[in-house]
Amino acid sequence: MIEYIRGGLAELSPATAVIDCNGLGYAVNISLNTYAAIQGKKECKLYIYEAIREDAYVLYGFADKQERELFLLLISVSGIGG
Repeated sequence: MIEYIRGGLAELSPATAVIDCNGLGYAVNISLNTYAAIQGKKECKLYIYEAIREDAYVLYGFADKQERELFLLLISVSGIGG
């Protein structure tokens, strides 16, 4: 499991950040809260949640552990999560 990714911020949009980590670019889905926290920075550290499904491998990134924990609580609710 990936705990976090730290590296250069190669690309940033309100929904996605691309983190350059030693020449490998990770596309990470982010929240607007995380977007606001990392906007304007050259380097960042995102705490990661990996969603591995049969048709997709998706990374979700959060500026702090508390936001990730809230996300985990939300996706554990029946009808909201998978």
